[in-house]
Amino acid sequence: MCRSPWFFKGFCSLMCFVVVFACVSSAGAQNPDALSPYFEGKQVTVKIDMPATQKGVDIYPNRQPTLDAKSYGDRLKQFGVSLQKGDTTMVTKVKVNKDNVEFQLGGGGYGTAGDNTDTSVHFTPADKSDREKELENQLSNETDPDRRRSLQRELDNVRRDRERRDAYNQARAQDDAARRTDQIGMKRQQGGSRFNIRVNTKAMGDSLTPQVIQDALAQYVSFSGNAAGASGGVYPNAGGPGGPGADQVSGLKKGMTREQVEAMFGPAVEAHDRTENGMSMTSCTYKSADEKVQADFVNGVLVQYSVSSR
Repeated sequence: MCRSPWFFKGFCSLMCFVVVFACVSSAGAQNPDALSPYFEGKQVTVKIDMPATQKGVDIYPNRQPTLDAKSYGDRLKQFGVSLQKGDTTMVTKVKVNKDNVEFQLGGGGYGTAGDNTDTSVHFTPADKSDREKELENQLSNETDPDRRRSLQRELDNVRRDRERRDAYNQARAQDDAARRTDQIGMKRQQGGSRFNIRVNTKAMGDSLTPQVIQDALAQYVSFSGNAAGASGGVYPNAGGPGGPGADQVSGLKKGMTREQVEAMFGPAVEAHDRTENGMSMTSCTYKSADEKVQADFVNGVLVQYSVSSR
């Protein structure tokens, strides 16, 4: 069957329209891979207390209420608070999984791979010594009253020695467990937290834009007044080796990575590792003509800092 020239012209026009429409639609959408560079490095302010655990806070944008209040309360009770309502911290990672988006703050929460969460210290009572067993055997076979009393006294002394050693070792184990608990508690307070935005990321595809994430977290996070640009980690007035100025110091925030701090101030003039309350920290010093900045990092994340005049 023959087709007229007008048919082919119309068909070609239709195909061109489809291609152009597809390109425009693609340009309007945003790949989920763009979430990380958009958010990471930005400063945000939390509107709720954040639990000190990598389990974080579960958010369900497609239901009401969006917050899973039960798990939220349970985690606050079990792990304590790492970020208090009103705290400003850095978005350190945004990860898109199959059924959720991890929006990690100040390190993402303690308890991730490599974090030691075991506070238990095992204590095993000592076995009876050969001498104790021998005395028990002799006592069971001895009939002379005086000899039995002598054996019993010696057996009692040997048992008391073993029990004293057990009591001492058990007390040490309990002290070690308490110390581990304190150390992990401190690390939890400094480890940040996260939001788990429960959405079907595969089904959403390119419709999973930064605006969707901000809308989902609007009740719980303030995105205004970010110090970082959309590319993440790039700060206005960032200093080089010359040292920090007044604008730079005001932009210094807990939760920054060491790379982001040094993007502001230049390389550290001094850096050394130390241990505080059983926790490994790296202390760095940054200097200018008028000021000195002392910054402490845990796992590459800024946990405390001070500024003084030289």
